[in-house]
Amino acid sequence: MGDGTKEKPLTRDDVLRLIEEHGGPAGLDLSGKTFVEAIALSDLDLHGIILKDARFPTHFEGDQLVGAKFDGSNLTGADLRNINLQYAQFRMLNNQPTCLEAADLRGSILLNTNFQGADLTGVKFGGVAEAIRGGVASLEDTDLRGANLFLTNFEGCYFYGTKLEGAYIRGADILEAHLDEADWGSYIIGEESKKEELHFAESIYRQLKQWYTNAGHYDIASEFLFREMEAKRKNLRWLQPQERRWLGWCPLQGQKVRLNVYKWLYGYGERPWRVVLWGMLVLFGLALLYFFLRGVAPYTLTAEAFLASLYYKCGFLHSAWIWSLVQRYLSAQLGARCWSSRSVCRRFHNSTILGNLY
Repeated sequence: MGDGTKEKPLTRDDVLRLIEEHGGPAGLDLSGKTFVEAIALSDLDLHGIILKDARFPTHFEGDQLVGAKFDGSNLTGADLRNINLQYAQFRMLNNQPTCLEAADLRGSILLNTNFQGADLTGVKFGGVAEAIRGGVASLEDTDLRGANLFLTNFEGCYFYGTKLEGAYIRGADILEAHLDEADWGSYIIGEESKKEELHFAESIYRQLKQWYTNAGHYDIASEFLFREMEAKRKNLRWLQPQERRWLGWCPLQGQKVRLNVYKWLYGYGERPWRVVLWGMLVLFGLALLYFFLRGVAPYTLTAEAFLASLYYKCGFLHSAWIWSLVQRYLSAQLGARCWSSRSVCRRFHNSTILGNLY
């Protein structure tokens, strides 16, 4: 039987015994107590328990360092201040999330702590006073993926490699934290996965885009701009409302169509390499069309004939681009005689290029 000292640390059975003797976990004061290494406190009702300044040692399982396990437990309103919870686990258990609603984690060390899928509604990780005296939680490499962070207090916290992909962050004051080194993964937050919350996702992406722009992280801001436009596109309907369909001939939502074109053509301006791919697709597509419909040499379907078709198409597009620049220059120089200059260029261009092709 343990008493919470370093020599006799508390075990899971000791915790259950103390809860039974106290008449429930609420208000049970285990402040400063020492627990056995990697204690398993999963699937327990620990709401309102006081674990301030408690010690939860880690140990190795194979080559993996493991901390205390709280998977699937109810820690609503628990006092977890100033605890070293590195490598602790607060994951889901049998599809039941670990509940830490309104828990207090200020001043705790959460190095590599796993909160994946946990309910962290209203949890206190930081605050104004704590930020001043350095009492905010340490969130280095903390895993918050898929966690519910509604109304969570991150004010003054530093996100060093903190994993936030898929987290539900609506209502959290995450913009008051230091997000420079946060790990957003694919930059998708949880709100985007729910149709009814897409408008929240759009707003959150916009705020994150502005935060990273002001901080000078333009590459990350670019990713959040892309996600903002994606949330906006997903939130639109393909079909117009019945009362807005003009005589029934245009049922599609124009903005939805435009955003899909913008996405696949150049990624809302954030994926410029797509323009190059589309250009190559058009170039090779026209060369293939010319190759099969006419062919450089009649009835000769060889690799050399296709390369010749590609060469002629490249020459045609290149010459057309050059002559368009010449037309603009002559039009600007000749003013009122622009139409005659364009006709001269067009006749000369047709005689020298198109004549050779056809």
